Amino acid sequence: MANKAGKNVPKKSQNDPTQLLATGTRVAASNDGIRGQRLREVVDMVFHLSNASEEDMLAKIARAIELYEDLRPVDGLEGMLAIQMVGTHEAAAECLRRAALQNQTFEGRDLALKHAAKLMTLYLKQVAALDKHRGKGQQKVTVEHVHVAAGGQAIVGNVEAGSRALSSTGDAAAIGHQAEVPLDVSGQKVPRRRRKPKAE
Repeated sequence: MANKAGKNVPKKSQNDPTQLLATGTRVAASNDGIRGQRLREVVDMVFHLSNASEEDMLAKIARAIELYEDLRPVDGLEGMLAIQMVGTHEAAAECLRRAALQNQTFEGRDLALKHAAKLMTLYLKQVAALDKHRGKGQQKVTVEHVHVAAGGQAIVGNVEAGSRALSSTGDAAAIGHQAEVPLDVSGQKVPRRRRKPKAE
């Protein structure tokens, strides 16, 4: 095939994923703009065997696009991360496939499994990064020491200043200062120290 300048331009192979996009998947409807570019990047993440049939390649492309869309990226950062996550998943799955080949050597299987493990760990980090970006990262608060005086009340949870949320366990005004009565480990009261009378 010759272009306007008369130079030969190689034909795209029948199994070229960008050609397949134009022929059969749901990407064809959105092959323009940023979304189209993102979906083309997703397709580039898909590993193709040289002898794969067009049907198999279309199925892999459709699956990769489904994985991308299931992540529902809403901005540029999420879009880039979602594309990387599809690529990581595809690479890990390919390593696992190669490890399971019937004629695979022990060394080849071991290497493929090690790569798969690294990729799956990376995938979990990507999921955590996406959750953190979306504000889903959970905060963990550890309370190590709590001292409650005799007759006192401990409140665990969110306490807002000026709220009347305390009234469910008792009037806030009723929680006042009381002399501290220390407890030993067995839970028995330790006698109070007697104060010396003030010298006059």
